[in-house]
Amino acid sequence: MTEFSTMTPTPSAAAASTPAGNPQRFVFTGSGSEYFKIWIVNVLLTIVTLGIYSAWAKVRRLRYFYNNTRFAGSSFDFHGSPIAILKGRIIAVLLILLINVPILGLIVLLAYLLALPWLLYRSLRFHLSNTTWRNLRFAFLGDAKGAYAALLLPIGIVVAAAAVSGLAMVVAPFLGVALMILTVLSFYAIGPYLQYRMRRYYTAGARAGTSEFGLHIGVGQYYLVYVVAVGYMMALGAVASVLIALSVGVDVATIAMKGDMPVSKLVAVAIMVAGFYVAMLAVGPLIIAMLQNTVWRGTSLAGQRFHSDLAVPNFMLNWLGLTLLTIITLGLYRPFAAVALAKLRIEAMSWTGSADDLVAVLRDGSQRAVGSEVADLMDVDIAL
Repeated sequence: MTEFSTMTPTPSAAAASTPAGNPQRFVFTGSGSEYFKIWIVNVLLTIVTLGIYSAWAKVRRLRYFYNNTRFAGSSFDFHGSPIAILKGRIIAVLLILLINVPILGLIVLLAYLLALPWLLYRSLRFHLSNTTWRNLRFAFLGDAKGAYAALLLPIGIVVAAAAVSGLAMVVAPFLGVALMILTVLSFYAIGPYLQYRMRRYYTAGARAGTSEFGLHIGVGQYYLVYVVAVGYMMALGAVASVLIALSVGVDVATIAMKGDMPVSKLVAVAIMVAGFYVAMLAVGPLIIAMLQNTVWRGTSLAGQRFHSDLAVPNFMLNWLGLTLLTIITLGLYRPFAAVALAKLRIEAMSWTGSADDLVAVLRDGSQRAVGSEVADLMDVDIAL
């Protein structure tokens, strides 16, 4: 929950320092069996209606998770209209169809990239203005100008790099391939910077009543998360290489004499390779868990800090186990996995303010929230 106005200063880090006392923890009360009933109906109706019901399915899903997320004994709620989401999905489908049209597709893609900051702004506004706690609304006061300021530079760098490499592919194919690789690398290199700018925009525009959210971390902390992730992948690769080399090397003499490798060694190598790829899948949840802890520990509301103590190894192991169960059950375990992961992430969160503090800051903006209902009619949700 966060948003920002580029005209409003964020609270100072000193004002946002964590006070002594017991923080209020967030609680998640959902269950896999309960959510499964909602999920299976959503899936079936989405299939029957050729995707049209997906907008209503998203609202039902969001309401379930919001309603089961509690702070100080009260749950959050989501009041978004499925029609707004449906409009966004229709636009997304049209864009996908048009992008595949020769020449026109390139124009549409460029137009989409130029419109992306505006779409982000509308989507954030839609979500926060439709979020409540104890019938008191949150809001997003960021503007389109701020979204362009946050995103246009990193998007422009990636687009320019892609255009140069594409032109080089035509003029000098070998040089073009090298530039394309550099473009992909530049995309990953600029990714943390883009995430940071998006989060800063989101946090600065978010309001709980008239109270501001504050972000008190720098872009370096985003890059640190990804450095750890790269280090994890390199360590896994090194360990896997050594183990495989040792396993194969033990029987070099046997292979030389018999011309083949014992089946037991082949199985051992296959298991190690499979284990390596499974462990590599955990890079995603590693980044998710570290970013949650990093970002929320550096976020405040009305001078009171949030905190996240999500155990990274535990989250990674749970994610891998739940993913495996989802695959084994051909996707039927997905709602149980979604609830389990949501519970881990939400219950790791806390805020150093009290319930009375949150009620007070939300009531400050309750009068202004009434007028936002009319503006909501024009909002479009693009998030798929």
